[in-house]
Amino acid sequence: MTEPTFPTFVIGVAGGSGSGKSTVTREVLASVGADQAAVLMQDDYYLDQSALSFDARCQTNYDHPDAFDWPLMMAHVQALREGKPIEMPVYDFTLHNRSSQTITVRPAPIIVIEGL
Repeated sequence: MTEPTFPTFVIGVAGGSGSGKSTVTREVLASVGADQAAVLMQDDYYLDQSALSFDARCQTNYDHPDAFDWPLMMAHVQALREGKPIEMPVYDFTLHNRSSQTITVRPAPIIVIEGL
C-alpha cells in the first residue's frame, strides 16, 4: 500500500435512515470549514445495475453490503488520501441506478464518509 502523501483524517458517520448522519456531517463541515473536508456519500456507491430491468432494480436489497461498489469506494478514499481528486458517482434514486453524472471531490485534510 502506498504511504499517503496528503495527510488526512478519516471520519465515518454511520446509522440508519433518519439517525442524524447528514446533521453530523454538516456540523463537521461547519466546524472545520467546507474547504477542509471531502465528503463521500455511501449511497452514491451503489453498484451500477444497468444490466437489470427497472423492476429487477426495484427488488434490490439496498441495505445489504453486496449492493455497494466497495472496490470503487475504497479506491476513491485511497486516491483522496494520496492528494488526488476523484469523480464520485451520482446515484439516481428515481431510476434505482447510477446516473451518468459524477461529482468532482477534491482532496482535503479531512475525509468524511457518510453511510449506513
